[in-house]
Amino acid sequence: MMIIPRDIGYWSFAFDAITDPNHQVVWWAYHSVHITNLNVPKTYVLDRSTYDAVGATAPPSQHTPAWYENEVTSSTTTTTSTTTDDGMPMTTSFTSSTVVDELNGTAQQHQSFGEPKPLIMDCQYEIKARECGFVLKWYFNRKLIYQWIPSRAPVGMNQFKNELQINYSMSDSVNYKYRALVIRNPKLNHSGEYMCSVQTYDSFDRRMARFQIVVPERMLLLHYENDGDSDNMLLIKCSVFMIYPEPNLLLIVSGNLFLVSSRTLVTADQNHMYNKTVYGKIDKHLLISPTSISCVLTVPDSGYIRKRETIYYDPTPLTKWSRLRMDERGRFQLLSTDGAG
Repeated sequence: MMIIPRDIGYWSFAFDAITDPNHQVVWWAYHSVHITNLNVPKTYVLDRSTYDAVGATAPPSQHTPAWYENEVTSSTTTTTSTTTDDGMPMTTSFTSSTVVDELNGTAQQHQSFGEPKPLIMDCQYEIKARECGFVLKWYFNRKLIYQWIPSRAPVGMNQFKNELQINYSMSDSVNYKYRALVIRNPKLNHSGEYMCSVQTYDSFDRRMARFQIVVPERMLLLHYENDGDSDNMLLIKCSVFMIYPEPNLLLIVSGNLFLVSSRTLVTADQNHMYNKTVYGKIDKHLLISPTSISCVLTVPDSGYIRKRETIYYDPTPLTKWSRLRMDERGRFQLLSTDGAG
């Protein structure tokens, strides 16, 4: 058995190499302090009502599209009606938004109105009994914000000095008790890179993770209409209002056809709340009625996803040949204009 010091990027420690008779390494045994798991949630979703209650501004009226003014909202479905060039109504149905609460094994966290939920980041590690001089540190964007030495009380530092719950105990063991970083009231400026560092007189180890605060949108809308420049083109618009940070919006037709945005509008207010609209165009001849149209909202560096979906129906009146249907005996029948046999 031999002791091999290692220095790989941010990880530096020593461990025992167990070898077979041919001197091939078959197992590594840690011989120093080392981090076994860094539990930092990928996304923390603030409650929309909680955020509004602390002074977030409402979206300016000029950012609300005219096609939304007459929209009727229910808990499950929203329906809007516009008018085509030939006077026929074009009905657009919106399904309720879907939030994906878990992506790639990382759960999102939420706050309840009036009861802010603290954000807990846990740094799990192992330390050998023989090692002395243990110190745990947390960094935010490479800046020291928390330090704990088992023989002393934990200390918050710099911009986090008054924002941490430093007496939060994760274990009864003297070497693991105050290892967690606990933020009492997560805010927008807490998004960033967090790093846990453990060290002794003999060794040290570090791990880092990216964390993103999200303020959910107030509205996510999807709409289509005839393009004013060409009767053969369909104009699709997807808009999101009052969200943080700036999201990505993707238009999808027929489940697998991704539209390249022909135009994008982005605004932000003094509270860093974003309004964003993307436009896409597609030739109606490429669509087989009915066709699904979707808008997928994602927030970079997080697991936050929302989706709006509607169905496109070709408003062109049915021709005589398009109303031919074959019955179960293989005979053709001419449907009436209302679709009945």
